[in-house]
Amino acid sequence: MTSRCLLKNQLLEAIQVETYAGIIDIEWDQEAVVTPMGQLPFFIQFLKLGGRFELWVNDCSLHYQSNNAPQIVDVLGFLFLSILSGHRRCAHITNLMSDRFIPNYWV
Repeated sequence: MTSRCLLKNQLLEAIQVETYAGIIDIEWDQEAVVTPMGQLPFFIQFLKLGGRFELWVNDCSLHYQSNNAPQIVDVLGFLFLSILSGHRRCAHITNLMSDRFIPNYWV
């Protein structure tokens, strides 16, 4: 069996990726032209395993005093995802707020 055939068979099976929400399974759709999340789960695994995102959150100087204030990790997570999505204005972050899947990465 060639290495190309092995790779194709491996892509048909789910790949487990460790995220902040736990381990998720990534499945490839061979018929799809693009994927909705692209390589984002793998990048989040890189951030988690490397500890870079936690360092950024822990070094952040944001402090909220309201009981209704969001967690710092949520604010920075949405900001980071917005930048990765190519948004250039703060108003574009609201596009991510309506997504039900993305917030689960940072829980």
